[in-house]
Amino acid sequence: MASSSGDELSRGVEFLFERNRLNVAVSRARALAILVCSPALLETRAGDADQLPLINALCRFVEAATP
Repeated sequence: MASSSGDELSRGVEFLFERNRLNVAVSRARALAILVCSPALLETRAGDADQLPLINALCRFVEAATP
């Protein structure tokens, strides 16, 4: 997650929030996966309906990982 907020996404929401990127990062971890992201990324506004599930997937992942 190499961006501080949704306003600073140089490649767009589709690239940063792509499910395959998160899946590969987590599934290739051998013992532990640590996701570091700015809370502002979780407040990214979708530009269209196709972006909603992408942003939601990250939000759900963070909710599941938070004790």
